[in-house]
Amino acid sequence: MDELLPEEFDWQLWVRRYPKLALSLAAFGGYLLGSSRGGEIVDAVTARAADSLSESVNQLIDSRG
Repeated sequence: MDELLPEEFDWQLWVRRYPKLALSLAAFGGYLLGSSRGGEIVDAVTARAADSLSESVNQLIDSRG
């Protein structure tokens, strides 16, 4: 978030002051992103999870070998 907004904008203050609005905006943004790029997001998350699982299994095998 810090890279996306101007430095002088304290987004954390706004979230603390208006948590319901912040949550609503985040949910709406997630809905829009998911409906337009849902398949790509699922593919990326699935690939990352598979890589992480594979790495964990390899470390476990190496530690026992």
